[in-house]
Amino acid sequence: MTVNYEKCIDCGECTKHCLFLKKYNINLKDYAALSNLAYNCYLCGKCKDVCPVDIDGRQLSLNLREKRIEEGYNLYRNGYSMLLLEKRNYVFKNYKNINSEAAFFPGCNFPSYYPGVTKTISEKLKKVFKISTIFDCCGKPMDDLGMKKEQEDVRDRLNKNFEKLKIKELILLCPNCYHYLKNNSDIKISMIYEHDKIMDSLIFKDNFNRIEGLLFLPCPDKEHRTIYRMLEKYIDKNNFQEISDIQCCGAGGCAFIKEKELTKNLQDGFKTYDKKIYAYCATCSGMIKKSGANVEHILCKLLGTDEKISTGINTVKNRALFSIKKWG
Repeated sequence: MTVNYEKCIDCGECTKHCLFLKKYNINLKDYAALSNLAYNCYLCGKCKDVCPVDIDGRQLSLNLREKRIEEGYNLYRNGYSMLLLEKRNYVFKNYKNINSEAAFFPGCNFPSYYPGVTKTISEKLKKVFKISTIFDCCGKPMDDLGMKKEQEDVRDRLNKNFEKLKIKELILLCPNCYHYLKNNSDIKISMIYEHDKIMDSLIFKDNFNRIEGLLFLPCPDKEHRTIYRMLEKYIDKNNFQEISDIQCCGAGGCAFIKEKELTKNLQDGFKTYDKKIYAYCATCSGMIKKSGANVEHILCKLLGTDEKISTGINTVKNRALFSIKKWG
């Protein structure tokens, strides 16, 4: 998709609201000519949100990334080798003992940060609803990096696996997986919050509508708030103050690889809040935790768990452990 950046009116709104653009003192029209900064953008969409002529900086960045790849830019040699070795053909995938038309798909990061909750949900789904569990990566990292061929390979692999196993629906935990797979999967995609019977079997009623504090929305859900609306039946939005002055948790677009200092500045912003921060994205929870802020995943709170978020090398160990057991 091409972006008409020439309609820029030089108002400066995008620069004012984006730490990345502000750092380099550029607007979106300037950015279009700076392919060397293609991977420094967080793909958060804040620029489009404030742009009076609706220029989509996220798509502009994706276009720059795809062009760099076409021109021979080697991500393996430029800081992304570990990420690509894990995600390109997800090394921790697990399709053992799949025997249901609907499958639980927790994604990469929720099992990394919350292994106990992942196990609880998986076992409950199997025991009560006869729903199997799949561990795999949705393919969004390849798409974010502009690796079109690799993204298509992941998409085709997933869809072939789903077809072979006769899976007709995936039940998700991750907002990134949800918004990405909605456009890249041949089967029905849903979030766990849409399944009333499943949620009723999992949540503690004493926690229903009693969560209070701050709320940070994940980037893919900020514009249309699709998942946020799903959560409204379980939380009272009047109990929350939304964090709107921090544009991204720091994980977006894999920009943290190029912008380490800027990412730390984003994370440090969460330390200025003295109330508990809630998120409904495990990636956001993990990134916010790095700042030392008090953060909790809304789903974990609803389940009444006191599991502490995993950090460091434990996140990799958790993914590895989920890859070796039959969870179906």
